[in-house]
Amino acid sequence: MRYIFVGNRKFVLEEMLQHKLLISQVFVIANTHLAKNIKDLNIPYKLIQSKNQLLNALALVDFDILVSNGCPYVLPIDEASKKKYINIHPSYLPDLKGIDPVIGSILFRRNAGATCHVMNNIIDGGDIISQVKIPYSADLDVSLLYQLSFVAEKQVFTKALKRNFLPLEKQKESSNLIYYSRCSEDRIITFREGNQELISKIKAFNNKSQGCAFHYRGKEYKVFDIKILDNEYLRQYTLKFDNYQIVFVYEDCIVFKKNKEVIQCFRVFGELSCINVGTYINEY
Repeated sequence: MRYIFVGNRKFVLEEMLQHKLLISQVFVIANTHLAKNIKDLNIPYKLIQSKNQLLNALALVDFDILVSNGCPYVLPIDEASKKKYINIHPSYLPDLKGIDPVIGSILFRRNAGATCHVMNNIIDGGDIISQVKIPYSADLDVSLLYQLSFVAEKQVFTKALKRNFLPLEKQKESSNLIYYSRCSEDRIITFREGNQELISKIKAFNNKSQGCAFHYRGKEYKVFDIKILDNEYLRQYTLKFDNYQIVFVYEDCIVFKKNKEVIQCFRVFGELSCINVGTYINEY
């Protein structure tokens, strides 16, 4: 069997190489993580800048199975020759379709995972070949879940390979499923969110290239971590503070009271010297 790989990350491609599959061509999406480190794999590849470029390149390659892992383009499968087209998606489909399911898992406190499925003309909508579930737990953040998802993607590819990529079941749609692709507004916090929502939002964007932004007295700050503090002495001390009132500002941390809980935001970047104890975290 002759394979083509199309994608933006290396982990499934590494698994294909580990299995010594016959790979006719590797198409790497430009300006992605894979484009930055593909040379480390020491294999031939072609950078792809657009959907049209990819379609023209596919027409020139003889293959049996196309493996997509992070391909941003919807391919015209119905118009294509009768090959196998499969996709590895980092969620437990049919939940969390879309571009950013790993972020969505943390943001909405949903189970994560990986799914190998048949590609069709519906985004992330084809029959399921294999799956691995990563149950949601409150100790996960997006940075760790990305690492777990990369492992799960390798696992579902190997499971699918052992099944000769034969579909196992159709996706079962229901009303409580989430489609998630991030937008810039998702990273803005106002501190009017519920405490659990606030924690989930910051954990969903805590990798170093993102962070959540908030504004205090006209200045913007970024925060990357958060936790609720339970120390009894601290809780007693904060009884005299109002809701949203700042208790401490030190190093890269802000401690404030919110909804009868004491919250610590840390790894906060910005002019912390301008944030004053006794003022309110939601002062704009």
